[in-house]
Amino acid sequence: MTDLLTPTRKQVADWARLSQKKYRRESGQFLIEGEVCVREALHAKSVDCLLVLNSEAERWEALTRKHPKLLCYRVGPEIFDRVSQVETTQGIAAIGKQFKLHPRKSGLTLLCEQVSDPGNCGALLRVADFFGVSELVLGAGSADVWNEKVVRGSMGSLFHQPAREVADLESFIHKWKGDSLALVAHGGTELAQATNLKQPKLLVLGHESRGLHPDLEALCTQKLTLKPQGDAESLNLVTAAAVFCYALS
Repeated sequence: MTDLLTPTRKQVADWARLSQKKYRRESGQFLIEGEVCVREALHAKSVDCLLVLNSEAERWEALTRKHPKLLCYRVGPEIFDRVSQVETTQGIAAIGKQFKLHPRKSGLTLLCEQVSDPGNCGALLRVADFFGVSELVLGAGSADVWNEKVVRGSMGSLFHQPAREVADLESFIHKWKGDSLALVAHGGTELAQATNLKQPKLLVLGHESRGLHPDLEALCTQKLTLKPQGDAESLNLVTAAAVFCYALS
């Protein structure tokens, strides 16, 4: 079996603090949990070290052997629970190092005014990645992309999908050179009828519950609406984003 290290008390304390946005920002690190996300992080070379639960060490031996130069720490359940932010663990976690991805050269740009729910933010990253979105732009007050729930919700897409937070969304939309498309509940052109859209395209989504702020809506060159075919009045933000990304990509 691969030799695994024992962490110091300070290391454990530092890892536990990664639940705080302030400390993530100061340290440049973030917590990664679960097999899928850990493997994606390793593939992206975005891991500082691995944490393996004692009882699961044999299970993850093959994984640790593939990365002999990477520091791997073996910990008991008390320490693992102190660092972990999930109720049910797979016995593997990683301390990641934050990174920046450049926007894809082509594709739709997706702008979200405010996505405060970490689960929704992670799911949006996954949607954006699936449809080859050039960049995901998040407004102030959105969940931190390095939040463990966002990382886990993205199912590894965080390591592929360019994303960033922009404080001044009005300026961002105003400077956009192509069509900026506001997703609105009522009063817009039906998605199926939207034609001759200018590249590059910017899809603008509002807050999860309040919708798009009128000031941002007014800056967009077109307003688009998805007409319901059944009795449900609306879709949640992530589902609506997926439908529009599919149609516009």
